[in-house]
Amino acid sequence: MMKYLRHSLILAAAVLCNLVSIANAAEFNLRIANWNPNPHHAVSVALNEWADKINKESNGRIKVTVDKAIIGKPAGQYDLIKQGVVQAGWGALPWTPGRFELSQVVELPFLVPSAEEGSRKITQIWQKHFADKEFTDTKLLAIHVHSPGALHTKEKVTSPADLNGMKIRTIGSGVKWAEALGATAVVMPASKAHEALARGVADGILFPWDAIKSYRLEKLLPYHLEVPNGFYTIAFFFAMNQKFYDSLPADLQALIDANSGPDTAAFLGRAWDAAADKTRSDIAADPGHEINTVTAEVLSDLQQRSKAITADWKAKAEAKGIDADAVLAEFNE
Repeated sequence: MMKYLRHSLILAAAVLCNLVSIANAAEFNLRIANWNPNPHHAVSVALNEWADKINKESNGRIKVTVDKAIIGKPAGQYDLIKQGVVQAGWGALPWTPGRFELSQVVELPFLVPSAEEGSRKITQIWQKHFADKEFTDTKLLAIHVHSPGALHTKEKVTSPADLNGMKIRTIGSGVKWAEALGATAVVMPASKAHEALARGVADGILFPWDAIKSYRLEKLLPYHLEVPNGFYTIAFFFAMNQKFYDSLPADLQALIDANSGPDTAAFLGRAWDAAADKTRSDIAADPGHEINTVTAEVLSDLQQRSKAITADWKAKAEAKGIDADAVLAEFNE
């Protein structure tokens, strides 16, 4: 009898635990794709913090996980989200040439004083000017940028004249910019930068400060040149599959809405700024490195060289019915 009673209690306890587990199970699983092979701060800090926030604020009804394993190539990330292979993800706008040219305005030289401010501003501009033209087939959560890009080289550079004959690794709008500076643009993924610099395929790189450490380039590039508001930035999207968003009940849609937009963009940008500030501080303290800021004369030269790049974006924007001058003016408001 006691044996039977003990067995019954164990069975009842198992059933109860199962019922509790079912009751606590997430109603929706939100998987965020990750394409980056290293523990990059944008994933290890910002996206995981965003995931934790959604998990907590939804009381576990949405279970958000950030992939540890890579799925797909960097250039295919947006389509993975659009097609519903994953529920959300992030990627760089330059990987999809011609697709998000309007939003890439933030990549122009001298527009972004920090990743936080630049991310907030471009997301606001997208909402106001581009929302009916770009990212119309996903639920865009934010557009964000890295911290202002600097020029990092093997040999000392203080002006465009020093760049003649140099090969500079870059992508996106940085290609035309490198050429305007008098260098030869070498286009390749960031993951190939170390090998390219070590083998002499490239002599320098346009990169945010944080990437110098995360891609192990500090021993290869001892010279660094900065300009106010950066040589450039690269814009990234953080987006959700539209059907997944539409499947959520109204209160959970409101939760996602509250965790997207300019404030979320600024939050993502702050993670980039923090990582960049730490790396720049470490490099500035290293006697094997030299950081220079352009003179007023060189800055004036650079601003003149950048006009053709800005004019090219303006022509594309105006062809799509955008008041390009108004958009550019908003970066200075």
